[in-house]
Amino acid sequence: MKLKFIILALFIIPIFSLAQSDSKKKAYYFYGDQCPHCQKVDEYFKANGIYDKYDITKLDFSNPFNTRLLLKFGEVFKSEFKGSVPAIAFADKFIAGDQPIIDNFEKEIDAADASQLPDPDKISKNTAKENPNSVDAPVSAGNKKNYFPAIIAALILIGGGALIFINRKKSNK
Repeated sequence: MKLKFIILALFIIPIFSLAQSDSKKKAYYFYGDQCPHCQKVDEYFKANGIYDKYDITKLDFSNPFNTRLLLKFGEVFKSEFKGSVPAIAFADKFIAGDQPIIDNFEKEIDAADASQLPDPDKISKNTAKENPNSVDAPVSAGNKKNYFPAIIAALILIGGGALIFINRKKSNK
């Protein structure tokens, strides 16, 4: 019985690993319903099978959460079009504008490792570390330290110590 299980496992594990390697490349596509440039990109994507070939997550710009994410990508990549739609983000790339997306999206995403949806926080840290002097490198937060939690903890300890000191004096009388 154990031998059958081992043989079965040896055949199933490679099948699962091969199935995972065929996953589609992923991207965020920011759009607006009334935007004529977005409609142009959408028509291009439909006509060329982009939605079938890639895993495109469409995010409507009118949703405030999507707007914040778009602005964050724009800031990370120092884009002059940081709040504009249409825009697309994948791997460590950000393309804004209908014609740049139509002209460059397929060749850029095919050349990129876009196996996961992009995270602007990770892109910011990784790109800044790889090439901190690059003009295209995202703006990094630097090495700022947050002292607020330490100050609050010190105030609590001082206040608690003062209360104990006052209560001991009162109880000794």
